[in-house]
Amino acid sequence: MNGNFAGRLFTGLIVVAVGLFFLLRQLGVAPFESISIGELFSTYWPCILMYFGVAQLLSGRFHGGSGWWGAVMLLIGFVFLGNNLQWFTWSIGDIVPFLVPIIVIIVGFRMIWKPEKPKRKAPPESDWTSFRPYGKNPEDVPPAPPLHPDPTVVPPPKAEEKGFRPSEDQSVPHHGEHAREQRASGSYRDGERHSQYDGYDNKKGRKKDCWNQGQRDHVEWWNHSDPNVMNRSGFIGDIHMGQDYWELKPLNISHFIGDTVLDLTKADIPYGETKVNISSFIGDVKVYVPNDYELGIQVVSSAFIGDVKVLGQKEGGLFTNVNVKSPKYSESDKKIKLVVSTFIGDTRVIKVG
Repeated sequence: MNGNFAGRLFTGLIVVAVGLFFLLRQLGVAPFESISIGELFSTYWPCILMYFGVAQLLSGRFHGGSGWWGAVMLLIGFVFLGNNLQWFTWSIGDIVPFLVPIIVIIVGFRMIWKPEKPKRKAPPESDWTSFRPYGKNPEDVPPAPPLHPDPTVVPPPKAEEKGFRPSEDQSVPHHGEHAREQRASGSYRDGERHSQYDGYDNKKGRKKDCWNQGQRDHVEWWNHSDPNVMNRSGFIGDIHMGQDYWELKPLNISHFIGDTVLDLTKADIPYGETKVNISSFIGDVKVYVPNDYELGIQVVSSAFIGDVKVLGQKEGGLFTNVNVKSPKYSESDKKIKLVVSTFIGDTRVIKVG
């Protein structure tokens, strides 16, 4: 049973179940007659998330995918469904502390059971090319090209260079004094040498074009060569920046698991706009900014699961997006543009002073 059949079977069974429910309700069967559509949807809407989660898991199982998104959606749907049916009173915040070690354990087992295989690079097109076989008729096979011209054969002179057109019965001697003069002058060798160099240059140019095309599609976010950009990254743990007086520059912070705390109250903020990027997978992000009338702040925050409280504005739930600017941001002499992206975690931007 492949993935396509499993997905069609799962979807088909759900459609059949919905159809049977409406049919039994129209027939007046006792258990289904008293159930309203609105009540049914308001109670069992998390089943939609669970459906997409199971479908993603089936797709990851049979097509070689990881199925991480499917597991997350299945877990979220199960929590909401359990709360609606009063099975338990769990919340997403209660599950996250158990979810982190489970993810680490799963990653460890995947590293043990399924190591990554090195990817084989395809040979360049100019070095190897496959052709379809020819027909059964031997005449369809083209003759093989010669390895090199015969050095004893002198090419006939061109009419444009010599000023005359040779007649049909006139032949060019292959041996003798004329052939020796041509070989001694090296005209043939020079022509052969130039043709070889031209072919090498064309091949080199094709490879260079392919390399440039591949480099053009590659984009790096980190900028290690620019001394005016500060970069900070962490894997597991907490990151604290700004405990002492420091000079603020364009800043990039990347963190996997843990809290990120950035204190800008002791920072020397330059004039103009300074951009600060904070990216975190699991963990809270807290940023303290000074309450200065000369300072304008813009916060762009996005989170999959978590609460966002920015400059007195608070939003929470799933797929949270906030874009807030301080009053007279465009007229401020000093500006900070803060971009925060988190998967699971809360974001706080607090003014101090």
